[in-house]
Amino acid sequence: MEKIRSPLEKRLKEWHGEEWHTTKGRIIRDIVYAIDTGLVTTVSFLAGISVSILEKNKVILAGLIEIVSGTLAIFFGSYISTKAQKHFFENQIEREKKEIDENPEKETQEIREIFSELGFSKEEQEIAVKRITQDKDRWLRFMVQEEIGISPGMIDNPFEIGVISAISFIVGALPAIFPLFVVKNLNEALVYSACSVLLFLFVLGVIKTKITKIHWLISGLETLFIGALSCGAGFFLGRFASGYFH
Repeated sequence: MEKIRSPLEKRLKEWHGEEWHTTKGRIIRDIVYAIDTGLVTTVSFLAGISVSILEKNKVILAGLIEIVSGTLAIFFGSYISTKAQKHFFENQIEREKKEIDENPEKETQEIREIFSELGFSKEEQEIAVKRITQDKDRWLRFMVQEEIGISPGMIDNPFEIGVISAISFIVGALPAIFPLFVVKNLNEALVYSACSVLLFLFVLGVIKTKITKIHWLISGLETLFIGALSCGAGFFLGRFASGYFH
């Protein structure tokens, strides 16, 4: 189906002057989620496998395999879920288009009701109805956004979201496994891994402020605390499970 274009993203970008102010700014949710997943799963896995395997090279190999499998899992998971959402939104838009073609009187009345709820007088409602219904594309854009609450900018590209999530997962996994490549002793490497993860979490929180506009220190500490809590839980769970079954 032909993509329905909205002036919303254009207005946001023009009025606020920043790309991240457009509806695409919500991609930060997918990025942060994938990064945190990469951190937690990698730290948990390394903590568990290091109990059973004492050779650093084997731990690194196992960690790399976990990262590859995790990257594939989050790519296909993001791709499938985004594609399902995309199909749902497109079906809703197509249904609205069909209703405009088959029952224009009902759709016209819905425009009046929308403007009535916003406080417009009957005369003003009729002016709006006349202007909106003069153009079928404009009519469809209005009904899609105002009646069913779907902005065209919400329809993401499944492959794009999958790639972004996969790359973010790898970015999150790197601070956990990188120290194992440069530190000879396995236990020391795990300590450095924990420190690099904590530093990375704080930096991630600071970077987020470019989009969220929260104070950098508050955002950094919040991300550090929540991320450290989840990574710490995963680390000790991995240690406990491996030690129990070892």
